[in-house]
Amino acid sequence: MSNRIGLDVMGGDHGPSVTIAGAADALSRYPDIELVLVGREEAIQAELAKHEIDDSRIEIIPATETVEMHESPVEALRKKPDSSLRQLVRAHKDGRCQAIFSAGNTGAMVAASTMGLGLLPLVRRAGIAVAIPLPDLQHPAMLIDVGANVACKPNHLFQYAVMASEFIARVYGVESPKVGLLNVGEEEQKGNALVKETRDLLASSSLNVIGNVEGGDIFNGSCDVIVCDGFVGNIVLKTSEGLSERLLGAVFSEVKHLFDEAAGGADTGIGDRLRKFAARFHYSEYGGAPLLGVDGISVIGHGRSDVRAISNAIRWARQMLTVHVRDSMVKAIELNAARLEQG
Repeated sequence: MSNRIGLDVMGGDHGPSVTIAGAADALSRYPDIELVLVGREEAIQAELAKHEIDDSRIEIIPATETVEMHESPVEALRKKPDSSLRQLVRAHKDGRCQAIFSAGNTGAMVAASTMGLGLLPLVRRAGIAVAIPLPDLQHPAMLIDVGANVACKPNHLFQYAVMASEFIARVYGVESPKVGLLNVGEEEQKGNALVKETRDLLASSSLNVIGNVEGGDIFNGSCDVIVCDGFVGNIVLKTSEGLSERLLGAVFSEVKHLFDEAAGGADTGIGDRLRKFAARFHYSEYGGAPLLGVDGISVIGHGRSDVRAISNAIRWARQMLTVHVRDSMVKAIELNAARLEQG
């Protein structure tokens, strides 16, 4: 049975040209997927004509409106009932696809997915989990939440930890993922009321909780899941993205200059090696961030998503379908809810 994945063709800074190119790449790499393309039909057909794609693996759902990046999410969804985002979520709800992806307006994707798909049983809030590449490990760490919920309660953070742990265990085969709670210090007495109450909940769970972790621990591989509220998580994400891009760019330029100078103008190949190294830490390596907690598979992409990012986001959605991550999260939430009641 094919994995059917829906794409918001109109989403992202680059629009249909990049989304369709990414879709074409994914179709060539994964023979077991089918794609549902949602957006302006004439734009989709024009871009499809540029690629050699098996039409039997594609369905087009027309949508005449687009939620723009600058628009208020809820207001735009209300005023644009035929937007590609609303039609995308509706297609998932109706079973026309089993997972969805958009690189468009993040807030609108969160709102549309939450309202259109609903939440998993017992889940109170959905959270965006982003992959943090770790150079010494074969899998990333997961940071949750990075912006879906900026006014968290302890139970929200607790459920984020449960869902992200199950996600990384299923998708990456990590046995007993280590969970850390982002705080201003490792000591138990540190933190505000939200963190302290969340720590007590985690202590009663079935998770492999290592306790409080600081900002620097996010990138050193000491834990597989890092939990925080969406306000803090979004700042961490944007800061780390900006720093890594500028730092890697500066190192790339300096090292290449030194090698080129030493080689007297000969091609050393250092540029290609540096680019491959930098790609391991780029957002496009994973393509998107799953919105955990909604009753379906919803993946959110960076607005700047390129062809590689789109293709990798489809790959990730495919992997989530393959390992039945939705069902395993439901069971994990139920198990830990029962433990809390008994405690």
